[in-house]
Amino acid sequence: MFVKTTRRRRGDKTYEYLSLVESVRDGAKVGHRTLLRLGEASALRRSGQLERIVAALEAHLERERVDPGAVEAEGAPAAGGVACAAAVWERLGLGGWFAEAGSARGADRLGDAVFAMTANRLVAPCSKRRLPEWAAADVVMPEGWSAPSPAQYYRALDAVADVKDSTEEFLFGRLCDLTSLDLRFVCYDLTSTYLEGSTGPSERFGSKAFGYSRDRRPDRPQVVIGLLCTGDGVPIAHHVFAGNTNDASTLPGVLADLTERFAVGRICVVADRGLVSAGNVAAVADAGCDHVLATRLHRDKACREALETIGADTAWTDVAACRCRAAEAVLADGTRAIVVESDARARRDTRRTAELVARAEAGLVALEHRVRAGRLADPALIGRAAQRVLGPSGVAALFDLEIAPGRFVYHYDEHAHAYERLLAGRYVLTTSLDAQQAPTARVVAAYRQLADVEDRFRTLKDFLRLRPIRHWTEKRVRGHIAVCVYAALAETLISRDLQTAHIADPDQPDQHLTAARALRELDRIRQVRLTAHDKHITLTTRRSPLQNQILAATHTPTRTWDKARIH
Repeated sequence: MFVKTTRRRRGDKTYEYLSLVESVRDGAKVGHRTLLRLGEASALRRSGQLERIVAALEAHLERERVDPGAVEAEGAPAAGGVACAAAVWERLGLGGWFAEAGSARGADRLGDAVFAMTANRLVAPCSKRRLPEWAAADVVMPEGWSAPSPAQYYRALDAVADVKDSTEEFLFGRLCDLTSLDLRFVCYDLTSTYLEGSTGPSERFGSKAFGYSRDRRPDRPQVVIGLLCTGDGVPIAHHVFAGNTNDASTLPGVLADLTERFAVGRICVVADRGLVSAGNVAAVADAGCDHVLATRLHRDKACREALETIGADTAWTDVAACRCRAAEAVLADGTRAIVVESDARARRDTRRTAELVARAEAGLVALEHRVRAGRLADPALIGRAAQRVLGPSGVAALFDLEIAPGRFVYHYDEHAHAYERLLAGRYVLTTSLDAQQAPTARVVAAYRQLADVEDRFRTLKDFLRLRPIRHWTEKRVRGHIAVCVYAALAETLISRDLQTAHIADPDQPDQHLTAARALRELDRIRQVRLTAHDKHITLTTRRSPLQNQILAATHTPTRTWDKARIH
C-alpha cells in the first residue's frame, strides 16, 4: 500500500492528484487498485488537510518524525572528556566512596561536587566560582549527576580535606585490586606551590609561610607538597607541609605514616639528595625500610669517596634502559655505593661549568680592575663586591680570593677543579640493598623512577593547573590540593591504559599518546542539542578512529551515543 501521484494536464497547467492504492495481482499481471482518492495535492496543502493526514498517521509510528525545516540548534557541549573521567572515577570507586562520606556528614551533593572538581581539572581547569557554569553549559555531565550550588563546592573542599587520609587508604586498596602495583620501591619527592592573596600570617592558615620557592616566586607565601608514588609511578599518598619546612625533616614522619596506614611489607624508599641526612638514613632503617638515596655532589663525603675509587680498571655495568653505565664501590664504613655516569651528562656538565666559570671570571676581572684603579680599597667592600659576583654563580668553590686594603687577586682552586672534572657526568647513589636484593642496574632504574614523581608534579602544575590558589583557609587549600592529586591519579591510570593498548601519538608515532592529548581528542566529541517545535533531539557527533581507540582503552561506555534521541 502506498500513496500514488497522478499528473493531469489541463491547458498550460499540470495538476497532481494523490490516491491511496494497493498493488494487486491478476494472474501474471500486477496492477493497482485505488482505495481512496485524497484529492489535488496543492489544494490539500493550502487547506492544511495534507498536514493533518500526515500527523494523524505519524501518531501511529513507533519512531517519531521531525520536520527538518523546524529544527534549531540549541547547543553542542563537549561529551567525551568528562565521560572518560567518569569511567575512571567509577573504576576507582570514588563515586560511592564520596557519596558515603557525604551521607555521614549530611552533604548529599558531596560526591557530585568532588567528581565535578576532579573532572574539571582533567578537561578544562577553572576556578571553583566558574565551575557551576562549566558543568551546566560547557560539558555533558554523567547521567544521575546533580548540580551542587557554588557554596556546596566550597564546603566540599573542607570535606575532602577532612577525609583525606581515609580516602587514600580506600584508594590504595582499590589500586591493589585494579593494578599490579610495584610496592618494592616507593619514591618520595617534594615541591612547593605559591599562594595568591594576602602575604601576611593568618590564624586560619598556619602552614602559609615564605620559604625556598621551586616556582621561583620568593615574593609569595607557599606550602610544600610531598608526594609518594609506587615504583611504577602511581601516586598513593600526599602530604602538605608549612611553606618554610626543611625538606629533610619531612621524611621520618612520612615513612611512619606510610608503614602505619598502608601496612606494606618491607619496602625500599627512593629519595633525592635534598632529603639526605644522617638522621634520615637512620630513620629509614628504624622504620624497617631499605633505601636508595642520591648523595649531595659537593657536600657529601660519601660522594667524593665513591668517585675517588673510579680508575682505569673500574668494571662498568651498562644500564641500557637508562642510557648510562654504573660501577659499584664499597665505602670505608661498608656502605654500598653506585657511581652512575653517562657521556651526554658529561658533555652537558663540562659545557655548563665552563660557561659559569667564564661568567664568574669576567666579573672577578672587572672587580680586579676597579681595585687596581683605586676606585675600591676597603677590604670589606671588596669582599662584598666579590660575594655579589660569586654568590649566585654556582662555581664559587672553584676560586680562591686574596683580599687586602687596596688589593684583590683571584686564583683557581686546582683541587676543586680536579674534583669538578671527576664529577662531570656522574652522580653517586647509596643503598642498603645488597647485590642479591637489587643488582646494580635495578638500583639505577629505581632511582630514575623518581622522574615519575617529577612528572606528576609537572602534571599537577601545568596540565591540571594546581595554581593559582586563591583560597584563604588552610582546609580549603588542602582540599584543593587533594582534588588535584586525585585528578593526577586519574591521569596516571589513563596514561597506563593508553600504553597498554599501544596507542601512538599521530604526530609522533614512536611515542605513546599522552593522557592530555587523549582528553583533548575526546573533548572534540560533542553532544548536539536540537529542538523542532515541541520535540528535543540529542545526537552525538561521529567519532574518529583515534577517539574510538581511546574510548575502548579507557573502558568508557558509549552505548547511548550511536543513535539520536527524541524526547
